[in-house]
Amino acid sequence: RVPSRSSSRESLLLLQPLDLTGANVVVRPVHGSIVGEKHCFQVLTGRGRWAFGCASVAERDRWIETLRRTAQPNKDNCERLELALSLWVYEARDLPPRRRIRCHLHLDGTLFARTTAKVAGADGELFWGELFQLAALPPCRSLTLTLCRDDQASQAVASVTVPLAELAATRQPLERWYPLSAAGAGERVPALRVRGRYREVKVLPIVRYKELAEFITFHYRELCARLEPTIAVRHKEELAGALVRVLQSTGKAKSFLIDLGVAELDRFDEREALIFRENTLATKAIDE
Repeated sequence: RVPSRSSSRESLLLLQPLDLTGANVVVRPVHGSIVGEKHCFQVLTGRGRWAFGCASVAERDRWIETLRRTAQPNKDNCERLELALSLWVYEARDLPPRRRIRCHLHLDGTLFARTTAKVAGADGELFWGELFQLAALPPCRSLTLTLCRDDQASQAVASVTVPLAELAATRQPLERWYPLSAAGAGERVPALRVRGRYREVKVLPIVRYKELAEFITFHYRELCARLEPTIAVRHKEELAGALVRVLQSTGKAKSFLIDLGVAELDRFDEREALIFRENTLATKAIDE
């Protein structure tokens, strides 16, 4: 494992012996709570697994993309399924009081992340408020949330299993209280509040997106002008993010942001207090 303070050159020297030519090579981000380092990624091959730390998210993402293309040089020409989970772990209630407890996130029995350890209050309430973004996941069916004592991680205090199909059924994240199964639970059953979304994105060969990319590149002004007054705020955020990513890949992201910014100035004219302060495609694109 390369500590986060190591340079890219040192990381490269350690990566060279890895064989990335097999069909089952997986390169994916790994949550810092598992390896004890921020900005980490994991390489899994038929011979084992390795975790590496980087100095920043950008450096980690560059490593991941480079290694994936080394392992699968024809990736852009193949159809694939990309799986990702976004999960907010908010709070729990009716827990054993004054115990330091973590919430462990398992996908099909494999630990992928865990919260920080916090002490439940005298009333049995505990608040985490932590967000987990897990990308490049293997095919999974269920998410198991397990509450464990910090000093006895192998002993579960309570747990619940959520089918991932339930989190994938809606376009917006699903938020609810989940009752937990707990040994020796009293009259009040412990419960956990989470908000999550599981996404299964089918990616087609890149040639299938050529006409769409050309249309967006040359007609984004008309597209935004037509859609701006008709779509909801949450859709503006999703659309703006998608446009920025597409135009970044075609080299037009800078022009796109400038044109949206100028249109924003023209639209508000003398109402300067509202410029870049409303939920418009321009503000969402700049955020992205």
